[in-house]
Amino acid sequence: FMAQLDATIVNVSLPDLVTTLHAPFSHIQWVVSGYLLALALTLPLNGWLVSRLGGRAVYLWCFGAFTLTSGLCALAWSAPSLIAFRLLQGMSGGLLAPMAQMTVARVAGRQMPRVASAMTAPVLLAPLLGPVAAGAILSVASWRWIFLLNMPVGLAAFALAVLFLPDDRHDERPRPLDLTGLGFLAPALVSFLYGMDHVARPYGQATLGASLMLFVLYVRSARHKGDDALIDLRLLRAPAFSVSAIIMFLTNGVSFAGQMLLPVWLIHACG
Repeated sequence: FMAQLDATIVNVSLPDLVTTLHAPFSHIQWVVSGYLLALALTLPLNGWLVSRLGGRAVYLWCFGAFTLTSGLCALAWSAPSLIAFRLLQGMSGGLLAPMAQMTVARVAGRQMPRVASAMTAPVLLAPLLGPVAAGAILSVASWRWIFLLNMPVGLAAFALAVLFLPDDRHDERPRPLDLTGLGFLAPALVSFLYGMDHVARPYGQATLGASLMLFVLYVRSARHKGDDALIDLRLLRAPAFSVSAIIMFLTNGVSFAGQMLLPVWLIHACG
């Protein structure tokens, strides 16, 4: 919920950030884009971190880092400092969502369909509530309170996780980090998102082309490494999995684009 909320809650505050931090909109938009890029960068590390440290430890570290970086965002004194803190926040946020899903899947067992349907509500509500919460906060307080909102929620969630999550470190089988795969996949994801964001310009098209080459190199590397690959591409042989991945890719593209553009248009065009 927190990772999804933070992807959209900042959108409404972008005009305020332009004014208070004295930076052009093209720079301030990286407060949102940088968060999503950092989130994409850390996603592939999830499986390896869990195998080395255990799900509980990774989850606690992520929650602690996310809460701490939220506080740092609230203390930002300039556009570059805010973007830097948002990058750090995105890196921890990129691990929060899959960690929550994995933890629930392990605990739910046969009740997984019921639990998964209950989990859908916060995941769908968070992006919708983000702009609404931001609008309410900005009508009475500074944009800094948008980030401070995460502090009490994060501390409460951290305490609950410490109390109730079982220590699963001994259940994991450590595996080596696929550095080659990480070297291909992480820049491929980041350059793909950056290239799509600037696809109308020559450097954006070049970045997009480079990302596709990196994806091809990763596919070749992953097919060779099999189980030891950073992400096992054999999962895509299951029709239900591959179709779901394609649908999620398309829906998220439309969803996040709208969540970025609509608040800015409504504020500037409609007041």
